[in-house]
Amino acid sequence: MEHVPLTKPKAIRPVSQQVLTGKKKAWGVPIGLISAVRDQLTISSWLAVGACLQSLLFLVAGRVALVPAFLLIFYRIVDTALMVKGVKADPDAMENILKNKYTVHFPDSNGKYTGKSANKDIVVFMIGARANHPLGLFAPGFKELGHYFQRMTLDIEARSEEYGLIGQTNYAQQGDCSTSADTMSVMFFENIEGVHKFAHDKLHRDAWHWWNENLSSFGHLAIWHELFYSPAGHWEGIYVNSHPRGLAATTVPITLEKDSGDLKAGTKAYFRPIVDARRGPLKTSAGRVSALRSKATEHDKYDDDPYANYGKLGV
Repeated sequence: MEHVPLTKPKAIRPVSQQVLTGKKKAWGVPIGLISAVRDQLTISSWLAVGACLQSLLFLVAGRVALVPAFLLIFYRIVDTALMVKGVKADPDAMENILKNKYTVHFPDSNGKYTGKSANKDIVVFMIGARANHPLGLFAPGFKELGHYFQRMTLDIEARSEEYGLIGQTNYAQQGDCSTSADTMSVMFFENIEGVHKFAHDKLHRDAWHWWNENLSSFGHLAIWHELFYSPAGHWEGIYVNSHPRGLAATTVPITLEKDSGDLKAGTKAYFRPIVDARRGPLKTSAGRVSALRSKATEHDKYDDDPYANYGKLGV
């Protein structure tokens, strides 16, 4: 059967979320850096810092120093109320959300979303780092470690087709401690050979060499990776009202063999593997794992599927 795609192909490869955090800015500062710095102190420490700064300003300017803080809080309250009431859009929360129940299915060489579910081999590469140090992000060596990782991230993004990289998403750990210096990137490859090619190319070897040379000096720095190979038919994913994340945020380049809609044969485009999962074989977890050969009837006994008429097509 042919599945219904929810996104349109792009002539230019969409930037992955991992790289976007360094490009998207607030007040002229990359949002990834803002998040990283914010997580280095506890809430009580940030409140104490703000109180000290407010006190110093009060000593210099008197009671007028209280005005900026009250105006900012008033603005935040009004701004949030307008977004809650729907008067104003919330660009951070709702931007690029697909209001639907969707899953991952990769297009064929003609850009058609056909065939069995979980129709592609996937290699998941997870890599992370942490500073086990009171200074967190500002611990000795962590800046250099981050510099090497950023260079590798940009390089692998620019050479994605050479490595078989189809996407990458980053995460920060929460709940392990009151501050966070633990970061993780999840990269998706088409094959293990691409991962190993990346590992032995110059940029990664330079970082590898730096780490080996400084291992005895930076015992507080932790690095790790995990690699998982998922053959076709043995994976699945489901998303509802979600930004494209993880495997859904990947893209595959296709040079079309035949005309497809507005795209002509010979045209190269980048396709997202996002299709409607409200009905048919993709509506259940077992149905999406094609190796299980399910008829996707596992949920029928509950008689509580709210998705049949939910969502919209064509994003």
